[in-house]
Amino acid sequence: MSLFEATGLTVGVSGSPYPILRDVDFSVEPGEILALVGESGSGKTMAALAVMGLLPHGVTKTAGEVRIDGRNLARPDGSIDRQVGQISMIFQQPVGALNPTMRVGNQVARAIQINQELDRSAALEAAIEMIGYVGIPGPERVAKSYPHQLSGGMCQRIMIAMAVSCRPRLLIADEPTTALDVTVQAQIFELIKSLVAEIGCGVVFITHDLGAVVEMADRVAVMYGGQVMEELHADRLLDGSKHPYTRYLLESIVREVDHRVEDIGVDFTLRGCRFSHRCLLAHSRCNDFPTLEWIAHDHRLSCFAHPLDRS
Repeated sequence: MSLFEATGLTVGVSGSPYPILRDVDFSVEPGEILALVGESGSGKTMAALAVMGLLPHGVTKTAGEVRIDGRNLARPDGSIDRQVGQISMIFQQPVGALNPTMRVGNQVARAIQINQELDRSAALEAAIEMIGYVGIPGPERVAKSYPHQLSGGMCQRIMIAMAVSCRPRLLIADEPTTALDVTVQAQIFELIKSLVAEIGCGVVFITHDLGAVVEMADRVAVMYGGQVMEELHADRLLDGSKHPYTRYLLESIVREVDHRVEDIGVDFTLRGCRFSHRCLLAHSRCNDFPTLEWIAHDHRLSCFAHPLDRS
């Protein structure tokens, strides 16, 4: 049994018959980092918001289960029981995610109070300790600062301090180094990996940066059009991936892609594979929905084109 499992996760927009997430499956083991990869609009963040029960107004989870240690957190109304302390999320754009009117120490303390039975003074003391724990020098001084007085990298560390203050079982990191310089990115990556090793949580690491995947992840799930196209070990991503979309992503790093595969937008009305209108290997079977199936003991694929798939 995995630490965390999302199975059959389907999300739709009110009034539309076409789901924006369709039958999404992924899992995370304790101490493991799973990368969700794909271009902008592929459904990575939407999948995370569905897991967190934070979908935007007018967007609802219509099917699927979200489990921690085998317990289904999905309520009958489609919302998610996150169980206090079980799932935390680091959001994109940390400066915008923090409350500009509150000192950062109070914001971390508030997160601690929500998850622990501490009074305000004890929570603030714990918050200062947590700010130091994520590698910010002078935590007492920084705790008295407002977000606009801190750098982007420091604000991201504050967000991480808030997320791990309750020692979550699952940590979701959504593009955690967006707009940060390369040096700070490396520091944030190392911080997340050290926290995983120390508290033993699982991580869903959302990114479109394949270089970050190779550096950070144990496994990778490639998404496009609200579907998981392929899942495999990160160390086999470069030479072991099979899906035409995964190969397209990798090739786009080093060469100009075939003009027939250029991004022309996701077609959510397609009943079958949502990459089929861009795929050079597409054929009539691609009009059917390709479920995610095992082609090896550590490799899953959602594609009719692969010779080992559905023979």
